[in-house]
Amino acid sequence: MNADHSPEDETPHSSRTPLIPIGLAIVTVLMVPVLLYSVGPEGPLKVGDVVFTRDRHRVKFLDPNISPIQGYQGFCILESRVQLVIQKIETMSGSGMVAEPIGVEKIDVPYCPPRTSVLLHPSQVTLKADLWGGLRDSFLNLVPGRS
Repeated sequence: MNADHSPEDETPHSSRTPLIPIGLAIVTVLMVPVLLYSVGPEGPLKVGDVVFTRDRHRVKFLDPNISPIQGYQGFCILESRVQLVIQKIETMSGSGMVAEPIGVEKIDVPYCPPRTSVLLHPSQVTLKADLWGGLRDSFLNLVPGRS
């Protein structure tokens, strides 16, 4: 009997580590918090909360004097997923709030300038960022030829 063990005697499956099951387990563990965050409840809006716009919206300025001076016509455009800080919530009407954009990328007319108070409805904002839309946009930015 030969006590020496040669590499030719081993089958290819016996020495291989199970990389695919380990990789799937890691992806699953990393995706659980993302899934829980995306389906969890939002809670009530409060003054000082950072909120995100749900979609592209046309909103009015709180101060009507800012419009003609800077070239605006009384309103501005908020892009999807722009961050805003809630300054005031109208409790009497129950359908309005004052917020300031802080996550603005475009600072030209007709887009809302940062740190300018605008009037919003609760249906236009959410407490959670659009995670899936943000991931989609990030992946699309990686594709060459898209802007």
